[in-house]
Amino acid sequence: MSDPQLSNPPSSSIELEASNPSSPDTNNTSNTTTNTPKSENVASIPAQPPSSAINQNSIVTVGLDLGTNSSCASTSLENGSHLVIPSIVGYAEEGILSGILPDEASKLYGEDALRNELHLRMERPIQDGVVHDLDAATEFAQYIRKKVDPRGDKEVRAVIGIPAKASESARLNLEKVAGTAFDKFILIPEPFLAALGYRDETRLSDPDYMDPVKNSLFIDIGAGTTDFCIIQGYFPTAEDQLSISFAGDKVDQILADEMKQAYSDVKISIGMIRKFKEQYSYIGETEYGKRVQVPIGGKPKKFEIGKQISVACNRLLEEIFNATQEAISMASAESVFEMLQNIIITGGGSRIKNIAPELQRLLLEDGYASPKVSTAGDNYKEFVAIGAYKAAKGAKDNQWLSR
Repeated sequence: MSDPQLSNPPSSSIELEASNPSSPDTNNTSNTTTNTPKSENVASIPAQPPSSAINQNSIVTVGLDLGTNSSCASTSLENGSHLVIPSIVGYAEEGILSGILPDEASKLYGEDALRNELHLRMERPIQDGVVHDLDAATEFAQYIRKKVDPRGDKEVRAVIGIPAKASESARLNLEKVAGTAFDKFILIPEPFLAALGYRDETRLSDPDYMDPVKNSLFIDIGAGTTDFCIIQGYFPTAEDQLSISFAGDKVDQILADEMKQAYSDVKISIGMIRKFKEQYSYIGETEYGKRVQVPIGGKPKKFEIGKQISVACNRLLEEIFNATQEAISMASAESVFEMLQNIIITGGGSRIKNIAPELQRLLLEDGYASPKVSTAGDNYKEFVAIGAYKAAKGAKDNQWLSR
């Protein structure tokens, strides 16, 4: 599994391969990529990237995570500098009257689109972490560019996360989006960026600190997929990754089915179901007292959904446990015991109550040696973008692709 150039990085820095290993020269603006690693295309990422290394007066450097439900852009490592935007584009309905939409806009993005949802045709540009609607994704990326460069007078360079097992067509679509919205860009596997963003460089000299970039298993529970990736100091390969199509959307559907079975006269949108899940989700023995209010004939009525939430979320845990076992079996004999001490759950599913201790319990009961499972915390949405920003600050000039 190890890359001979990258498997043993020094504690103060890490060697990164860019996602396009073809090392284009300054006269080559092609977006063609290959999957063959090249030693000359390696960027050294300092533990604490200097703020002036790339981002000078004429250049804006951004780390970008394009997510299914929300996206995050980072232009600094400072707290509060990470912009989280719902991944949505709203197109004005035909025949909309003047004065209904702000500034008579024909398109709205993110929170603005959600606030005016009644009068818009809503499109999600990203699904399962890849481009779903090329036009909407391009417009959304251009909107983000305007957010980080409002005057439009800078060269904007973006490192963008891409699902580690993205197909060639998915990669090419993202390159088209990036090449249209940004002046220069690099694509890097999301799990590695998440580990790099989660990494606390101030603790690298602490012998008790488990560096997530050095050896860890990341479990990213998203909307469409749950992705498992072994991180060991180099860009993950196909052999380091596993993905299952059981994630947040499946939990929503199970919860909807369970509620329909229990309350056949209730008609609830999947949007409301998702809000109930996000508010009350938990894993473990059935908990009651989880009551929600829904309209019946225009009148509010409360329903108990503790049991239904339990069924849906515990099914997710079952699927994740089975896949985690498979992912662990992919690790080398030399690394597996240390990796078991550093299993990190991220993504929206990491907010489910008890998910880390319950997965740890199942692994321990199944005979794994002292597993330790934790969650990435409330800032999970920012880690890919932060990691992308760190990577951007250390990228070499010949690693950037141009449109």
